[in-house]
Amino acid sequence: MTDTNDSDSARTTTSGTDLGGMFPRVFDKEYVTITQGEGPWVWDADGNKYFDAISGNQNANVGHGLAEIAEAAREQIERLEYTSSMLFANEPAQEYTEKIAAFTPDGFEHTWLVSSGSEANESAVKMARQYHYERGNEGKYKIISRRRSYHGNTGIAMALSGFPSRKDKMEPLFSNFPKAPTGAPYRCERCDGDGGHRCGVACADDVERLIQDEGADSVAAFIAEPVTGAANAGAYPHEGYFQRIREICDEHDVLFIVDEVMSGFGRTGENFAIEHFDVTPDIITGAKGMSGGYSPIGGTMPHERVVDTFVGLEDGFQHGHTYCFNPTSAAIGLAVLEYVKEHDLVANARDVGAYLRKRCQEFYEYEFVGDVRGKGLMIGVEFVGDRETKAPLESTGKTFQSLLFETGLDNGILTYPSGGHVDGRFGDHTLITPPLTIDEADADLVVDRMHATLSTVESELD
Repeated sequence: MTDTNDSDSARTTTSGTDLGGMFPRVFDKEYVTITQGEGPWVWDADGNKYFDAISGNQNANVGHGLAEIAEAAREQIERLEYTSSMLFANEPAQEYTEKIAAFTPDGFEHTWLVSSGSEANESAVKMARQYHYERGNEGKYKIISRRRSYHGNTGIAMALSGFPSRKDKMEPLFSNFPKAPTGAPYRCERCDGDGGHRCGVACADDVERLIQDEGADSVAAFIAEPVTGAANAGAYPHEGYFQRIREICDEHDVLFIVDEVMSGFGRTGENFAIEHFDVTPDIITGAKGMSGGYSPIGGTMPHERVVDTFVGLEDGFQHGHTYCFNPTSAAIGLAVLEYVKEHDLVANARDVGAYLRKRCQEFYEYEFVGDVRGKGLMIGVEFVGDRETKAPLESTGKTFQSLLFETGLDNGILTYPSGGHVDGRFGDHTLITPPLTIDEADADLVVDRMHATLSTVESELD
């Protein structure tokens, strides 16, 4: 395989109108075809090599091309590729969910296995709704989320998301659940980022006021990403925020759901990101890192105080999909989780992540970098047109994000530009989320290639 990274390398693209029988996300776009992956690297059809600094889509946590994961998949497919969870149990799902129970915080002993993060969050909402229904609180159905958030692309998940650029055209199709302020320091509506614990409590109190405005007898749950992904790269609330959220939810009989689709399973240097804040939620959701990208999988993990309500119900949980508890995906997920534990990748994410974040502070040398934030190997960089006022770039949106992505390819690194977080239309940021397997030398390589990328982007902006 040719090992080329420089900007003069040939890079063939294919139009969205010429991708065989695919219905592409964007027809009017040129796509690079990725043909191979190994460890933290991927290659395109021309043999160009790229460092995968975004782990595929934040899901290839253990790197590409692991033979032991492929072998686990092969063995399970040959034995039993599928059986209906409505009618039967299967051994891989039982073994995998037992391993998850040992990986989650105390009190989480069961997992509802699905095929994606969107389904995991959808399942959490339905679980919260039925939890209240079975306890005689039939009026509780609303879910409060936050403005700068993304919880998935299915109907309920989109209703939860405060990410206009990913939902505006579909908005008439789903309920518009109430949204609370985000509570993240960089664009905090109360302080200039240094409000600390007092501001964290005050931001959480906004959620309580929203519960009171909606009527606590109508609110079933509050959902938040402990460390935000695509909607506000790498951001997390002030100190004290989640502790106060826990108190508010308890006071108003509202379940607290944490969306760990991106941040869970070791990404931030803890098994789950909520553990950074010393708070126990009622439901945890996960997906991306669960299978390392080797199979579609997700999970909804309720605390036993939620599970107890469902034990003994004649009709059980009124929800389900064909691929729930899929044995092949469960076998793959089990192999990935065992790999994570055997190689101590959560600690590696913490330690190498701290080193990488420290080095990413170097990006402040570029005037259009406004904030560098995150935990573990989940780092966000926000771009601005004016660092003092935090005004967005004038070339915000597709123009800037395409420039950043293409320049990254020229420098042999995959980036994940996104935006629209300032007011629904403006604002730009990128995630840096390499595999949990990287070492400090890999982190140095990421920073060096990001320097080359940002330097070129800065000159283009000038």
